[in-house]
Amino acid sequence: MRKFSFGGIMRKYNVPYVFVRPDTGRRDEDGVWIPAEPERVALQGHFQPVSAKLQMEEGGRYTEEDRTLYTAAKHSTADRIEYQGKQYTVDTVEDREYSDINKYLLKKVNVS
Repeated sequence: MRKFSFGGIMRKYNVPYVFVRPDTGRRDEDGVWIPAEPERVALQGHFQPVSAKLQMEEGGRYTEEDRTLYTAAKHSTADRIEYQGKQYTVDTVEDREYSDINKYLLKKVNVS
């Protein structure tokens, strides 16, 4: 299958975002648990609102606050993304083996 290269086109529209990679922590030499700070990785991607059609098709599963992310970076389900001061989790990973750009549906995390 031929793979399409959209990376050059997307570069013009990319904005910075942060992938928050969790860390489990460690024990020091005395056995005292030291909680770890999550690692923050700066990446580039393009964010779009979730379409109204998809919001209706999914029966309210997606809202206006959720986003679609197009990026060359690889993510997995439940990865944490931070964009414009808001946190999202990767809800759906769309398989796009024909393109160098990956598509992810992100659910906004409601922090109380």
